[in-house]
Amino acid sequence: MDLSRNSKTRLIVLCVVVVLLVWAIGYGFDRLLARDGITRSDILLTSNALTGIVAGFLFYSFTNYERLRRRIVDERLRTIAEMNHHIRNALQIITYATVTANDDESVEMIRTSVERIEWALREVLPRHATSPAASPSTEKRRESLRAG
Repeated sequence: MDLSRNSKTRLIVLCVVVVLLVWAIGYGFDRLLARDGITRSDILLTSNALTGIVAGFLFYSFTNYERLRRRIVDERLRTIAEMNHHIRNALQIITYATVTANDDESVEMIRTSVERIEWALREVLPRHATSPAASPSTEKRRESLRAG
């Protein structure tokens, strides 16, 4: 049985659990109210109201969780789009620089583009994940590019 985060089986199991939980709470309210000598119509009215409140709270909790999860996914997609923009622009310059004949100008264009890619990895990506730009090996590469 696949109970991974986005599986249909997990959704069905979750729905069954909610149904059983709401039923058990409703039944518990009925038993509790019947024991206190309340009339049948009052038991029905009170029990249904309390069960509705519990079901509403559960529905709100699940929908709020999904709303927050979607917001996180949207933020990650925006970050990916921003990274794509910065890295593609820098790679276009690198591609152009490999075609040009002037070595000093090409090296400067490549260095500038590499710095832009490193900036994007260091500044844009860490909002959602640890950036590879912060690793010691990347720092060594950066120093060797500046020296060369």
